[in-house]
Amino acid sequence: MNATAFAWPGYNPDDPVHRAVVAYLTVDIQKSREAASELLEKIDAVNAGEIPGWERIGNAYCLQIFPDCVVIEEDYAEEPGSSVAVAVSLFGTAAQAWLRHISR
Repeated sequence: MNATAFAWPGYNPDDPVHRAVVAYLTVDIQKSREAASELLEKIDAVNAGEIPGWERIGNAYCLQIFPDCVVIEEDYAEEPGSSVAVAVSLFGTAAQAWLRHISR
């Protein structure tokens, strides 16, 4: 990963929701500009009402994008993992920042 720490405007390292977003982006999206761009496209499509929702199953998490929230669920154990709901605007801001971060 890049030497500079990843953050976005308003990022709070003590907030468990923010930590879940960072974990998702670093573990499941990694350095893939294509995957980060796809996230942003799907967020836009859900927000515009073009699709009702979208799901992506990755290395360690299942991500679901809905009009009112994004759900990140741990998906690496046999038992269902914990999940966290994230505001769509927060997740979109983080995903945009992640794309800039990995594009450096």
